[in-house]
Amino acid sequence: MKTFIGILLVGLLGFLGCSGSNDGTSTASNTVGEAIPVAPFGIIETSNPTYKWTPVPWATKYRLLVQDTNQTTTTRDTNETYIVDESYTAEEAGCELEDGFCEATPDAEIIGQNVFKVQACANDECGLWSELLKFDFSGINGPRFTDNGDDTVTDKNTKLMWSKNANLCGLKNWEDACSYCGGLTLANHSDWRLPPIHELWSLIDKHQFNPALPPGNPFMNVKSDHYWSSTTDAEITSRAWYVYFGSGYEGFHDKSYYYFYVWCVRDIF
Repeated sequence: MKTFIGILLVGLLGFLGCSGSNDGTSTASNTVGEAIPVAPFGIIETSNPTYKWTPVPWATKYRLLVQDTNQTTTTRDTNETYIVDESYTAEEAGCELEDGFCEATPDAEIIGQNVFKVQACANDECGLWSELLKFDFSGINGPRFTDNGDDTVTDKNTKLMWSKNANLCGLKNWEDACSYCGGLTLANHSDWRLPPIHELWSLIDKHQFNPALPPGNPFMNVKSDHYWSSTTDAEITSRAWYVYFGSGYEGFHDKSYYYFYVWCVRDIF
């Protein structure tokens, strides 16, 4: 079992993204950082979803809160406003090894528009609350993906636009991946970016393989391989999260590694 030495409340480590540090700093020696919500995201297909988030170094337990969007302006820690308010040990969430997502499926149905957040704790000392991740259980009409006819695809589920070609620039390291998407002009849009882990993972269909994408999607040149996200690893900031599109698993790797693919995204609202 890990020995907890002390605690420092560290904010925004997971959200540094492409502007994050690449100095190799480890936060695992005496800190509890901020978890990053991953799923659900966008429009979900079940009223009893499985929630996923990134593990945090030294965390022994996590508190998961789910709240109706209309109640998010109420007192931040008022239990009566929450649909879900549950705690899970790292073992119960399946992420005691900190090499993959934590996850939990509370026995609570949700309807309409909601948000969720996670707080990591080391025994009785807790870090910062994560940012909110919005999701909606309301369904969408028609196909999820729209081929815009200009080398882009719109995902009506998440309100994101992706490049239709999932291999515009070949293999790159993390910094070059960030720079490529940040400098891309495609379909008269110049606000492209490397997706954070929750956006990249939102494309995954765990029932599919090679690639693990929803059936009938219009994308082309999708590699059943590793793709960079913009999300920096909370433990060692010289690493970033990736998604493997062969089977849909996730992990992190050193940002200097030159052999991951790049898929650019932009917001459409």
